[in-house]
Amino acid sequence: MAKACVVVPTKDEEASIAGVIAEIRRGFVGTRYNRVAIIVVDDSTDGTRRIARACGATVLPGDGDGLGSAMLKGLHAAATLEPDVILSIDGDGQADPASEIPRFLRPIEADEADLVVGSRFAAPNLVGYRYHWLRRLGTRVLCAMIRAQTGLRLTDSHGGLRAMRPEVAASLELLGTHTYVQETIIDAVAKGFRVVEVPSVWRPRQAGTSRVVASIPRYVFYTLPVLLLRWGQHIRWLYTLGLLAILAALALFGEVFISEGLTFRLAHRTPALLLVALLVITGVELFFFGFVLQLLKQIKKGVDRRPARLEAEPAVWLDVEPAWRPAAVAQYVDERKRTA
Repeated sequence: MAKACVVVPTKDEEASIAGVIAEIRRGFVGTRYNRVAIIVVDDSTDGTRRIARACGATVLPGDGDGLGSAMLKGLHAAATLEPDVILSIDGDGQADPASEIPRFLRPIEADEADLVVGSRFAAPNLVGYRYHWLRRLGTRVLCAMIRAQTGLRLTDSHGGLRAMRPEVAASLELLGTHTYVQETIIDAVAKGFRVVEVPSVWRPRQAGTSRVVASIPRYVFYTLPVLLLRWGQHIRWLYTLGLLAILAALALFGEVFISEGLTFRLAHRTPALLLVALLVITGVELFFFGFVLQLLKQIKKGVDRRPARLEAEPAVWLDVEPAWRPAAVAQYVDERKRTA
């Protein structure tokens, strides 16, 4: 009996979560997986949690720290259930799990991949709405950074559906709260896991607006420093600049010392000495900042290694069956519409 676990992070997705859960269950029909646990990591203030439970999902309260934190918590919890495969999917209904889950499972079942990511740009007409050119440009930049770090020639890093072996989920470590989609790939490659990209459709959002990429400049502001930190650029640049500043200070001091006849009567060279002191202080601070960033990076990894568990409520293993919508869900949604 093969088991699958699906992690769905949500925040105020009451209009779409019932359909997403139903499509997830439908996606496993005809596969070798006949039991599925759906873990909803929820940070909502609306009725998402109630609807998810009514649809048979196991709800894990989020920490309110963003998509990355919610996804990491859900994936670690899913790994403790020891399923045969773990999938992650956004709760906004833009992915199409009913038709795409088998495609994402094939590379893992054929032992060709440990992590399967989706691409909206691997084939024509996969995006079902007008995709702003600025977002496309941002995706290209992020893919270029991933390629520089991993060597993978990916065409997309933001697909809403992914499949992975439990070992990938259990070992996942993240540094940022907005960089889950990129860091998952980088982390997997760094640990020797195989990553494969498959075409994936991207439908219009069923309700609401994206809170992750609502502002492209803000998203870049959050993402770029984390990816550079993950890449180790803080060590390369801060330590290098710090060393150059100290060497410049030593060179300047040596020049002043020699010009004064190898004596320490340098009182009249105050501006030069102030510059030497400033260069030394700058160099030491750059070294210090690089050390602190590396220390925080290691501390964050240690925190991520502590597994999340489903302590609040036991996992619910569902039979794979066609989509269904409980009467309780329909009644709740109707009530919300009347009171809106």
